[in-house]
Amino acid sequence: MSTRRAFLLAPVGFLQRQAVRLLDAKGESVSFLYGDQPLFDYRYSPARPKTYVHPLYAPNGLPLTLDGTADHIHHRGLMLAWTNVNGYDFWGETDPGVKGRIVHQSFEKFGEAELVAINHWIGAGETLLLERRSLQARAPTREFLRLEWESELRTAGRPVKLQADHADRPVKAEYNGLGMRFVYSMNRGSALNSNGTAGTAKVNGERARWCAFHGPLEVGSFGGAAIFDHPNNPRHPTPFYAAAGKTFSYLSAAPTWHESFRIEAGAPLRLRYAVITFTGEASPEMLERLYRDWTATRGGKAGN
Repeated sequence: MSTRRAFLLAPVGFLQRQAVRLLDAKGESVSFLYGDQPLFDYRYSPARPKTYVHPLYAPNGLPLTLDGTADHIHHRGLMLAWTNVNGYDFWGETDPGVKGRIVHQSFEKFGEAELVAINHWIGAGETLLLERRSLQARAPTREFLRLEWESELRTAGRPVKLQADHADRPVKAEYNGLGMRFVYSMNRGSALNSNGTAGTAKVNGERARWCAFHGPLEVGSFGGAAIFDHPNNPRHPTPFYAAAGKTFSYLSAAPTWHESFRIEAGAPLRLRYAVITFTGEASPEMLERLYRDWTATRGGKAGN
C-alpha cells in the first residue's frame, strides 16, 4: 500500500500519534514527513536551476504543486525567485535573458522538523546574494498543514537590486517573490484575500495579510493553499498575485509589485511567510484565526 493511500485510510487519531521527521536523499531532496504522511519535499540538487519545495501536499495526502511543466518549465513548485537581480534572471530558464542560478551550499541545521539551508545566488560566476533559508513543518490536522518559510538575503559584495521586470525587455513581472504553481485540476479555481476581496483579477496587486487560492483536486476532493505575510516583513501587508485559466494557476506573495528592493551591504533583507494547505473550503474566519495564531507565536502583531 502506498504511503499516501495508507494515510488516506488511516484510523481516527492517527495524526495525534506521529512526529515530524526529515529524510534526506543525499544531494537531491529532503522529505518532511509526519509519521508516514508526506508533507513536502525540499529540492536542492545542484543540477537544478534553483532550490524549491515540491511536491507540497494537502492534508489529505494529495499533491498541490507542479514542477517544470511544458507550458512553464520555470514553474518549480513553491519557489522564491526574481526575474531581475542586478540584470540576471533567477526566475526564467528558457526565455531570453542572462540566467542566474540559486545553488545549495550546505545545511546549517537539519532535524527537529526544521532545516536551515545556505544558498548562493550566482550570475555569470559572480555570487550576488548569500541566502539563509529556513523551512519548518508543523504538525498537521485533518484540515490544515503549515509550512514556515524564512529567507534572509545578504549581499556578497556590491549592492543588489531585486526588480519585478526583465533586464532585456520592457515587460513587467509583478508576480516575483514567493510563489506556487498549482496542479492542473485547480486551473479553474479562485482566490480570496484577508480584505474579503474575491476573484483572481480583483486580488491582483492588492495589499493583504494573506491570500488563498482554492479549487478542485483529483479524486473529487476540494482544497487549496494560502500564503501568510508576516507583520515584520518589509511593506507589510504585501501585494499578491493570483492567476487561474486554461493553462495554469498560480499564487504568489509579490512584495516588489510596486517598488523594487535594494539590498545594501550590512543590511540584509528578511522575508517570513507561512504557507497553509487545506482540504475542503477554508472559511475567511478560519484562515484569519490561523494567521493570528501564527503571528502570535512568531513575534508579530496581526494588525488590521
